[in-house]
Amino acid sequence: MNLNDYPIEHLYVHVPFCPRVCPYCAFHVRPAHRTDGETFVRRLIAEHRSFADSLRPATVFLGGGTPTALSIEMLRRLLSALLDASRGDEMEVSVECNPSTFSKQKARLLRDCGVNRLSIGAQSFDPSVLRTLGRAHSTAAIFQCVAIAHEAGFTDINLDLMSGVPGQTLDSWSSALDTALSLKPQHLSCYALTYEDDTDFFLQHQRGELRGDQDLEREMFHLTDERLIAAGFIHYEISNYALPGFECRHNLAYWRGEDYLGIGPSAVSTVRGARRRNSRFTPEGWKVEHEEKLPSETLAAERMALGLRTAEGVAESAFAARFGFAPRARWLREIQMLIQGGWMRPEPPLRLTPRGREVADEIAVYFV
Repeated sequence: MNLNDYPIEHLYVHVPFCPRVCPYCAFHVRPAHRTDGETFVRRLIAEHRSFADSLRPATVFLGGGTPTALSIEMLRRLLSALLDASRGDEMEVSVECNPSTFSKQKARLLRDCGVNRLSIGAQSFDPSVLRTLGRAHSTAAIFQCVAIAHEAGFTDINLDLMSGVPGQTLDSWSSALDTALSLKPQHLSCYALTYEDDTDFFLQHQRGELRGDQDLEREMFHLTDERLIAAGFIHYEISNYALPGFECRHNLAYWRGEDYLGIGPSAVSTVRGARRRNSRFTPEGWKVEHEEKLPSETLAAERMALGLRTAEGVAESAFAARFGFAPRARWLREIQMLIQGGWMRPEPPLRLTPRGREVADEIAVYFV
């Protein structure tokens, strides 16, 4: 399917460079080198240009990897090609950054080019946890990064935090939440560590060298909910909290099953039921390595699994209008079982209870 046939409102840009490849990361990343960066920027601009006629972006998200691992000049060229800065805050433009690759000059450049949302990969404020995670930055660098962001005029800042890290205690996690709140972010992404295939952590977990503690992780989940909601945050998705009006519109598009275009190595797109995936980065660039037309049943199952992660849930009438059948017609037994077990609310829209949110990944299996 030709993706240029349809207007696309959500653009994801994958930047595969990092100052260091973390042992838990399963994304396509590679250590940053200038020659790689030059090749990447040139080829990404060309790929973006090939879709320019169809792009009507309401949201743009530069992730990875670490976009700020690129040099200032590379960032300038890339952002100038991707963004129309004149649109101002009408368009949500997010960039992920690592505290070790951020500077006042890069912060000013991002703002001047139209970036209005910054996502900072803090992960922890505990030096021992940062070492376990293999992070390239210090606790002090996180504080400096946030200060630079505020000084540059960013008023929509997210902090990534990670719980369930081997050796991490409930007190350490509690302290991380308090410290994060003291920095006055508008958004917090609080992810539980997962052991993903093809990572060093996965291999260590398989060998029994790293072990999870489900009871402790559940305590951390409850503490996060209690602490952040008391601070005025909305728990709008399993791992995401925002002050009212600061929910990430780009990520909401994923969870609502809206079309999106992904460019860059390993990026994925879903447009009008067609899914395509790019190959990984090579010195010669990248290409589309897989494309398929997804059955309506697959898209419907994904809509349920992702929509149930959100506080808004899945509106049954809108679902039926889109897919031609009601959720309770297709998954009546599963939905009744979840309601009876106290994991799902009985009244529409279909939403998980607080108890259900604890096991959202397991619940998704019933639909996918």
